[in-house]
Amino acid sequence: MKKIRDLLLDLEKKVEVNLEELKQVRQENNKLLKMNQDLINEKNNSELDLKSLEEKFKALKIANSISGNENNNINETRSEIDSLIREIDLCISHLSE
Repeated sequence: MKKIRDLLLDLEKKVEVNLEELKQVRQENNKLLKMNQDLINEKNNSELDLKSLEEKFKALKIANSISGNENNNINETRSEIDSLIREIDLCISHLSE
């Protein structure tokens, strides 16, 4: 009888240890899920910042091309202006639909 009782006590201790480990694993999992979500949000913000900077760079490049601050040739300036006109035409066509 004592042997059965000892086995039950040992089993109970093991169950308690396993429950505690399960609790810790769940806490770690929740922590990692939150960290993952934070990193996803940071990545999305970085992508938005990159797009904004790319648009600013494109606008600056066009402005420099048009103003002639750099030694650009006339064909590149005309190409930039034509590109802007096509983009404006596309916007107008979308608005008129």
